[in-house]
Parts: sequence; C-alpha cells; structure tokens
Amino acid sequence: MDRFLSEYIDRVRSAFVAVPENAAHQVAFAFLSFKLGIYHDAAGRCDQALRLLEGRGVPPILATSLRIVRERADALSRAQYDAKLPFLFTKGDLPYGIIDPSEPVTDPDLFQFTNALILLYAVALTRSPEDEQALEEQEKYVLQLFATYRKSLQK
Repeated sequence: MDRFLSEYIDRVRSAFVAVPENAAHQVAFAFLSFKLGIYHDAAGRCDQALRLLEGRGVPPILATSLRIVRERADALSRAQYDAKLPFLFTKGDLPYGIIDPSEPVTDPDLFQFTNALILLYAVALTRSPEDEQALEEQEKYVLQLFATYRKSLQK
C-alpha cells in the first residue's frame, strides 16, 4: 500500500472503532458503487449506513462524509454535474481529512468530496473485513482522487 495512504488510514483507524461491521459493509458498498458509477445504489448505501450508525458514538465526520457522497451520487444519477454540495466539513472535522487543512482550497466542492470519499474508503477498509480485498483493489483509484485534487491546486 502507498505509504501516504497507509499513514492516513493508520491515523484515523482508532477514531472509527465504534463503527459496526454491518454499517462498515454499507460504507464499503457506497464507496464501491460510487466508484463503479452505480450512483443510485451508492446513494442508497449511504442512507443505509447512516441509519446503522445512529447513536453509535462515531465521529460526526463519517455521517457528513456519507451525506456528501450521497448528494454527489444523487446529483450524478440525475446528470447534474455542477451541483454544489450542501454539507460541509467543520474545522473540527479537518484532522480526519487526508488533505492538509492548511493547504489552499481552490475548489471547495472537490476538497469536500475528495476528503469524504477517501474517508469512506479508510473506514470501510479498517472496519469491514469481508470487503477488504475488493477495497484494496481500489487503492489506485483512491490515489488518483487525491492526485486530481492536488493538480487542481496547481492551476
């Protein structure tokens, strides 16, 4: 695994130990469905994961991330490619992000979405053992997400 991504996953792993396996499985399928372009399913999986996470004492950034991915998936399923994200991370959420919050943010929606999708990946990878292999096969995609964001900063 890429060292940068591995360090990020290790950094956030302990914060999400309260995520039950069935919820993590839904998170994994939300991530995988989105990656495969099955946006309607991704939105539904986000909703299922949100229901399973209620009252579990999980950091709120996971629910925010699920809502961000759900909104983006819903917009894409309706072919709305420029829809703005209504859910935003707070300053308290930033330590859980893969992107350093002190870096300039040129595209807030891309910043939010990239952080959200990669957090879903990290949580699913660490909390859903049955999906580990399928998720590990998506490492290159996750690294491409991050690279796309980094390139947007250079424009």
